[in-house]
Amino acid sequence: MILSGQPSADIEVPSAVRRAAAGAALHPVWQNEVGGLTFRLGDGPDRRFVKWHPAGTATHRRLPEGVVDLAAEAERLRWAAPYATVPPVLETGSDEAGTWLITAGIAGENAVTDRWTQDPATAARAIGEGLRALHDALPVADCPFSWSPDFRLAGYLDDDQDPDRA
Repeated sequence: MILSGQPSADIEVPSAVRRAAAGAALHPVWQNEVGGLTFRLGDGPDRRFVKWHPAGTATHRRLPEGVVDLAAEAERLRWAAPYATVPPVLETGSDEAGTWLITAGIAGENAVTDRWTQDPATAARAIGEGLRALHDALPVADCPFSWSPDFRLAGYLDDDQDPDRA
């Protein structure tokens, strides 16, 4: 069973990520439970991040669409940008192997670095405070995206009807 966290050193770098790096140093920073990967491209203030998911994977069993939609994530980031600090979207794309989202870096540090995994209470508090600040900054009433209870419930009901669900 694959759990989310820092990827192992021997992960295979997808060709789309290698192309995006264009010679910049590649640093794997995250792997999710369905094989999605995030890489930091380069270092310093010009660093970028590539989020990549293999074709046909689900981000979360509870989402009705059941497919990674990094283009939708890019749309949400673009919508939030005037109101809060979010990574600027540089590119989205897909090929037969998977989909990707490339963003510029923003100030901060990954919550799964050794520093924060050794102090999870501080990391969790900072994440919670950040989410609260994001929610307060965004014009929730004007949000064009649906995460209503009905939408979430539809995902649970779809999972109950899925014979391949583990």
